[in-house]
Amino acid sequence: MSHEIYASLSGALAVWQQTELTANNLANVSTNAFKEQRATYEQVARDARPLGNSFSRLVPGFVNQSDGPIIQDNVDTHIAVRGGGFLLVQTRGGETLLTRNGNLRLDADRYLVTQDGEWVLGQTGPIRIPQDEKLEIDRFGNITTRADNGFDVVVRQVDQLRIMSAEGLTPRGGGRYAPEGLVGDAPYAEVVQGALEGSNVDPMREMVELIQTARYFDIYQKAIQTSDSLDQTIYALPRG
Repeated sequence: MSHEIYASLSGALAVWQQTELTANNLANVSTNAFKEQRATYEQVARDARPLGNSFSRLVPGFVNQSDGPIIQDNVDTHIAVRGGGFLLVQTRGGETLLTRNGNLRLDADRYLVTQDGEWVLGQTGPIRIPQDEKLEIDRFGNITTRADNGFDVVVRQVDQLRIMSAEGLTPRGGGRYAPEGLVGDAPYAEVVQGALEGSNVDPMREMVELIQTARYFDIYQKAIQTSDSLDQTIYALPRG
């Protein structure tokens, strides 16, 4: 079998993986705070000969951290983060993850949690809102509560959201990410209360890429078929 077929096969596999990545982006075009993943290709086992032991592979997609659109809904536990920062959350197993999905709620114990029940962390740990107090969050993530005792309105500081940044992100499902590299405060991040962030996926671009990858895959298939046909022709030549 000619070695050229392996180069074509590696290209077809990489293009198929990009197709899956692009399809996942399109499937999440309406998912709150979804961040699209982008893919790059690299050449491995380089060889100076044409197609000689040279293969393609898809580098794991990196996460596009640009902001998605703001969707106002006036729910006081809903927040949208702007400017590259992420909410810090803690799973029930004790793992610390990042998320931009601000579709939050108060659980039975009045802790501020994600829809999956994971604690949203402030500067002092999980954030708890006292009973019968109205939640308010300013653009800096400062959390205050307001209560009317019948005589006056009592306002008090509860905590401050931990808005973090990361050098790289590994998707963990459900809009959550495990940080790669150093994690630090996001100084330019802003919080919008009573709103959610939409997906940053550009559906038109993803559709174009889906069509392109389908064409590339077809080209690689034809290259594989041509290589196989040439092998059969060579093997059919008379010997001697």
